[in-house]
Amino acid sequence: MSEEIFNSRAPSGWHADSAGVSPAAAVNPDVRWLLTELGIRLTERAPRMVTGQMVAGASRVITFGCLDRCPIGAEGKGEDWPLPGAAGKTPDQLRAIRDELSERIDGLIRDYCLAGGSGASSPGPGPGPGLEELRKELVKAAKARGTLTYGQLMKIMGISRGHPLFEAIAAVDRGEYARGAPGFAAIIVRKDTGFPGGGFFCDDDLPPSLRRPFSRASDPKLSAAEMNYVKGAQKKIWDYYSANIR
Repeated sequence: MSEEIFNSRAPSGWHADSAGVSPAAAVNPDVRWLLTELGIRLTERAPRMVTGQMVAGASRVITFGCLDRCPIGAEGKGEDWPLPGAAGKTPDQLRAIRDELSERIDGLIRDYCLAGGSGASSPGPGPGPGLEELRKELVKAAKARGTLTYGQLMKIMGISRGHPLFEAIAAVDRGEYARGAPGFAAIIVRKDTGFPGGGFFCDDDLPPSLRRPFSRASDPKLSAAEMNYVKGAQKKIWDYYSANIR
């Protein structure tokens, strides 16, 4: 599950491979629905044994209570995440484990990958100016009562693919929410339609009548009600950042 979550969010040039010191015969069947709830599709493959070659080629080694049993070489670049096992857990307990894992992966991407940690293979484009620079650009746009496209932000961040940018935006927004600010989702728009990407309408905070299923996440057709909601959300962002010197 950790491999799939990381690879669905990883910046360009970063990739995770999972393996175990005592791998099971098959992937736990609960992993499929736990990932599906995050909009992630499970890759079909069998669990495998971790090897010295894998550890040697890794930039970072994440373990779950077994760092002392990893092949030689893991200690200097490893960290252990004390997460409980899945055996005997209820669906809600499994979701809690998944959500903590997801938060830890977001932190790893933010603090290591986007912060400039050295990749084991060809790293691709660098991490760009970083999250604070991204936030400054978004605040500037909000104060000007304007918007930014994903393409413009990708250029600012110095990355060539969209998904790493989505994770960086999410990290910036989490910081804004913690400060009681509205975040920037509504003013980051698609170039073709001028409105936020499809994921905006899958947010649990939206009114139920406007919330889209993941199957319609990228549908560029917006209803009148969706358009009005976006305009209102944009105005809240503009008003907040125009009135607050941040």
